[in-house]
Amino acid sequence: MRELSAKIAELRGQLESFSTGVGARLTPLRSGVDSLSGKLEGTLASLRPEVSSVDGTLSGKIESLDAELANLEP
Repeated sequence: MRELSAKIAELRGQLESFSTGVGARLTPLRSGVDSLSGKLEGTLASLRPEVSSVDGTLSGKIESLDAELANLEP
């Protein structure tokens, strides 16, 4: 019984040590992910006006071609 209690205490210590180590590793990873997501949001926000401009230009061309096609149909 003593051996079993000792083994349980040993395993409990290993588990506590592991969980402390995991927490220490996850904190910097979480900070890194937050930093990268902020950079990604900034990049997307800076690209949005350019994409909107291209979208408007392409939409205009498509409408113009649709009108030309409609004129060609009998």
